[in-house]
Amino acid sequence: MIHVLIIEDEPAIARGLSLLITKNYPDFQVLGICKNGRDGLQKILEQKPELVFTDITMPVMNGLDMIEKVQKSQFHTRFVILTGYADFEYARKAIHLGVSDYLLKPIDLKTLDDILCSCMAQQNAQTCLLQKEYLQCALHSDNLTDPAPVFMNEVSCSFIFVFQGPLRSNIYSETIPDSVFAPVSPGYLTQLEKEYQVSLFLLHGKHFNEQVYAVIYPSSSQPDTEGLARRIHSILDISDQQPDSWINTILSLQSPDSGSVSDLIKDTYLFALFKNRFGASSFQTCTTLSDQKIRVSQDVQQLCAGISSHSDQESLYHMIHSLITIQNQPNLSQFQITANLRYYISTVIQNCHKDIIYPDVAEIVSTCHSYEELERELQYETSKICGFHKTIPGEELPSLARQVRNYLDKNFTQQITTKSFQDIFGYNEKYISTLFKSEFGISPSKYISELRLKMAKTLMQNNPDILTKDVAEMVGFSDAFYFSRVFKSHEGISPSQFLKQLKD
Repeated sequence: MIHVLIIEDEPAIARGLSLLITKNYPDFQVLGICKNGRDGLQKILEQKPELVFTDITMPVMNGLDMIEKVQKSQFHTRFVILTGYADFEYARKAIHLGVSDYLLKPIDLKTLDDILCSCMAQQNAQTCLLQKEYLQCALHSDNLTDPAPVFMNEVSCSFIFVFQGPLRSNIYSETIPDSVFAPVSPGYLTQLEKEYQVSLFLLHGKHFNEQVYAVIYPSSSQPDTEGLARRIHSILDISDQQPDSWINTILSLQSPDSGSVSDLIKDTYLFALFKNRFGASSFQTCTTLSDQKIRVSQDVQQLCAGISSHSDQESLYHMIHSLITIQNQPNLSQFQITANLRYYISTVIQNCHKDIIYPDVAEIVSTCHSYEELERELQYETSKICGFHKTIPGEELPSLARQVRNYLDKNFTQQITTKSFQDIFGYNEKYISTLFKSEFGISPSKYISELRLKMAKTLMQNNPDILTKDVAEMVGFSDAFYFSRVFKSHEGISPSQFLKQLKD
């Protein structure tokens, strides 16, 4: 609803305009009529209308002086000048004050309609922008405005979460992506909005390989959100063309009011953690999880019971193959696989009687894109734990790690993908990452992040007026929002706050 105030000292014109708006434009509400600029100023500051029609020549205070005082009060509304005078000086001053709409007396219905339609379009666009910003904040913060802001009144929302490949929770492991997860095109989103009669916003999720689509609609309506979510899932799912690529799409429950948005997001992320499938695309509708415990599968426990201190490489590799075969089920979740493989690794370490740092099984699973790749990684970790492959310190492995570091030092602002390591050094990224961490105590992806962040801080310190998006681009981040998230995670403050401190 757009609230309107009419400020006009000619009663017939004021009543006629009020009647025209009230009878023909249900989305506009006339708050009242004032006879001079002083009363109009008081009403504007009290009632905060979005649209004001005002005459110029009025007793006590004219319209232009009133507009100027409103703007000095830091209140922004849209003004329409009502006048029968084509006076250039008046027009020039009105333009200086930011007024661009004029309604000449007698009132022309076509001009009035154009002004009101334009105002409605502007209001809708502003509301959509505010709603998108509010929901974007909800994804990354628990501190939402309470109660919800006015622009979230009388609307409900749902979320469509789309994850490409395994769910990755480590912010640094996403610095070297295999590919860009291209979202639905703006043109197709607009088509879906019209077809389903909703507002559809693409938001930045918490993970690099994630997209979140927020669906906004009036609380009184019941759009086919499941049909909409399936359409988005269908257009993003390219597993037929790329067998190692898959997506998990999850439709959240409906938020009955804007105050429950945060809980809705938490519940959906929790559902994704427990239900996201590994190795195959899926579409699921979020439900409340009654039992959130993950237990190691009985068949995995029985298989691991055969591990002993006498197990050799061949028997363990055979067991790994059997273990992966057991895991390769269409409905098995990533979280369940992680629990099962963590149990296997723990059993191997216990039977080796070694005091070693446990490998991060969750990270291993989250960076594999097939069961075959997962099997190779388990073989490598098992060999490392049991000492099947020995290396001579100071020879190939440290040398390769130093080559990688020298390369990263020179090229960290470029887009370095997993394929880059294979092409340049002849080894896959996981193998190189293991060597790099062994040599320098840090993963290549985190090393790249620290190089980029160090350069970003230098750029901002040397030029406090630089834009955040320009800094992100210059240091190698393709996404300014993702850069801000990494920067805040590392430094404790956002880039904009960092720049503000430099200026202060």
